[in-house]
Amino acid sequence: MSSKSSDGRIFWGLFLVIIGALFLLEQLGYLHFREIIATYWPVILILIGVSIYIGNGFKRSNQALFLILLGAFFQAIKLHLIERYAWRYLWPLLLIIIGLWIIIKPRVKKS
Repeated sequence: MSSKSSDGRIFWGLFLVIIGALFLLEQLGYLHFREIIATYWPVILILIGVSIYIGNGFKRSNQALFLILLGAFFQAIKLHLIERYAWRYLWPLLLIIIGLWIIIKPRVKKS
């Protein structure tokens, strides 16, 4: 079994154990996990991005970076670090930036 496969299994296995434990604690009345999920759901995007980085041996990954930045952005909105009205202006700007990046980025030549 490769190290990459083992790292991914450990990461997602621990993730599921933690989520299960949190749901159990909610059922036992020790915390309000649904409120936590409602506030911190963007962290899931960040965790997926981190998982991609781990799976790639911490090599550069555009997909991982995108998910981490998107998760961080949504989390900043949920925590009111960025006001919701800013989203009206930011998402069109994000589309413009992504479009320009697609047009301008150098093409990778496959030999």
